[in-house]
Formats: sequence, C-alpha cells, structure tokens
Amino acid sequence: MDATNCTARRANLEDLPALKGLWDVSRLPVLELEKHLTEFQVVTRADGVLLGAAGLRMKGHQGLVHSEAFYQPEHEEEYRPVLWERLQVLARNHGLVRLWTREGAPFWHQAGFAPASDEQMKKFPVEFGDPHVAWTTVQLRDESLLTPNLEREFELFQMSQRESSDRLLKQARVFKWIAGLIAVGFFAAALLIFFFVFKRPGGLVPR
Repeated sequence: MDATNCTARRANLEDLPALKGLWDVSRLPVLELEKHLTEFQVVTRADGVLLGAAGLRMKGHQGLVHSEAFYQPEHEEEYRPVLWERLQVLARNHGLVRLWTREGAPFWHQAGFAPASDEQMKKFPVEFGDPHVAWTTVQLRDESLLTPNLEREFELFQMSQRESSDRLLKQARVFKWIAGLIAVGFFAAALLIFFFVFKRPGGLVPR
C-alpha cells in the first residue's frame, strides 16, 4: 500500500475495538494496554481503517516507545515512518529530551536509537520497565538547555494532558457501564416477552 495514503493521529475511543483486535493477534497484553489507550498513536488509511499503532509513555522529559503492532506486517516498513513522524511531533510538543524503546525492528536503529550506555541508564525511568535488560535510546534535544521555568511549564502542560487522558478513560468506563445496562435491559425484556407469550395459558397455541 502507498504510505502517502496513510495518516497518523492520536487514538480515540472509536479505535478501541480495532486496537484490541490488533493487540490480540500481536500477542500483546490487551487488558493492560486498554488502560493506556491515550498513550497510543495510530496509522490509518484514507478511509479510516486502522493499520497499526504504537504507544508513547511519558515520564518527566523522557518517553517510552512501546507496543508497536501492525495488521499487515509485510507492509510495516511503509507504515513506520508515518508513525515515527507523529511520535516525534508529540515528543517535541511535550518537551521530551530522550526516548527509550525495546522495539527490535531495524527501522528504529536507522531512526537513531542506539544501545544505552551505563551513563545514560542512570537516568532511565524505572516506570518504563526493567533497567537490567537491553534498552536502546535516542536523544532529541540537549537536556542542559532546560531552565527551571521551562521545566515547570512542561510539568504543567503534561499535567493538563494527564487530566485530559483521565477524562477520556472515565468516559470509556461510563460507556461500558451504559452498554452493560442496555444489554441487561434487552435480556430482561426478552425474558418478559418469553414469559407472557409462551407461559400464559393458550400462548401461541395453534387454532
């Protein structure tokens, strides 16, 4: 497929069914990743069909690229540059200075990721995973250029983003609760119909 017909954007609630299917076929932890929906960026066709996705988890000025997956692995090299461009824009907007990943595709090496040194690992956020396994990293900007005021601005911006993400996840839980109530209502209505039609004397008796 021509990658020029693909676009990348932030995942939303409408993407969740397709994402869960993608994570399932890719043998990724569906239930865990569902909780982090707002971390994901997706690649879609012009008609809106989801082609792939990857997560970007943020901690301070550092980010973790994780859980990349594609519905058509034979075309993933066409989709990755579109996704990577989106991830870089997001990282710059959030003021990230370094990205980490354990994704092993050659593309990430070409994008600048390299095995992390012992010195770099001293700043590795433990929230991203086990620091004793092999990690690759890429520096996006000079961390020494960050001033205390700028750091505070980034913290406030990231806080507002987290609040927005929390609202989205709460909406997802509410929608699931409403869907459950509707399902229960349909089931109860079906039982009532069955009772009144089939159980009452003479119900559906041929004449």
